[in-house]
Amino acid sequence: MKRLIFTIFFFLVSHFMYGQLFTISDNYSHNSLAINPAYSGSRDALSATVLYRNNWNGFEGAPKTMSLSVHAPLNNEKIGIGFFIMNDIIGVTNETSLVGSYAYRLNLGYGKLAFGMGFGAIIRNTAWNKLSALDANDDELADNFSSGIMPDFSVGIYYTTGKYFMGISIPLFLSHELDSKTNKYIIKNDFAQYNYFCNAGGTIDLAQSIKLFPSLLVKYQQGNVAQADISTQVILKNKLWLGATYRSRNVLVGMIQCQANRQLRIAYSYDFLVGRNRQFGNNTHEIMLDYVFKYTAKVSGPRQF
Repeated sequence: MKRLIFTIFFFLVSHFMYGQLFTISDNYSHNSLAINPAYSGSRDALSATVLYRNNWNGFEGAPKTMSLSVHAPLNNEKIGIGFFIMNDIIGVTNETSLVGSYAYRLNLGYGKLAFGMGFGAIIRNTAWNKLSALDANDDELADNFSSGIMPDFSVGIYYTTGKYFMGISIPLFLSHELDSKTNKYIIKNDFAQYNYFCNAGGTIDLAQSIKLFPSLLVKYQQGNVAQADISTQVILKNKLWLGATYRSRNVLVGMIQCQANRQLRIAYSYDFLVGRNRQFGNNTHEIMLDYVFKYTAKVSGPRQF
């Protein structure tokens, strides 16, 4: 019975929130291309980030996310380009997003202001016949399978200096609704379904080898309560990062990062359910690998974000 209820839950989520169930990474400050195309080239280097996220560990059919982002500035450093691929498995739905991004970067003050846009496609496959039903011979589920390839777009603004950053974006803003009669997806541009992201953060020097890195991510969608991630991390000798995040709606995140060398960063986070959600007792793991291949601008050390 629990398995059936959980499966129905994911069925409803995928049915009523096509294209709008946007995954948020705990390490958004170092994986911002996933939410903002204007981040392209901001590391002043060819860099790649791999991420794996296992949500609600222990629940059958719980979401799992894998992503790869690659981006770099071009030779004149005014243009940044990137590519982002993300695969989400949610119950019986398998969704892959393929997004190319472009950013135009301008010198402003002590940093760079970038305007970006992303364009790509979402490939979605749903195997309704894998749902657990009370009637094992239900003809509606026996051979029912839906799939589609839908275009999507993103826009954003990003400003960064050596000390802080801020960004505003609307990632993957088109809506994709399944028509039950034709079993095909209908593409819509619905302003009410847009996800608005705003993030900011920066480093504060506390001592010669100790820095503080506070950051904030706010997500808003019309008709829903805004969700905020409030994070603080301590950086020791530019090598070890230790910190925590509070996510509204009762989630606490423990975070640790290691800057193995000038080019390789390894990060791990663990989400705890707190408050009334503690009764469910299932938590989330996330691991991220970030690698800088070659700097195109003169920098004194590894980029902090």
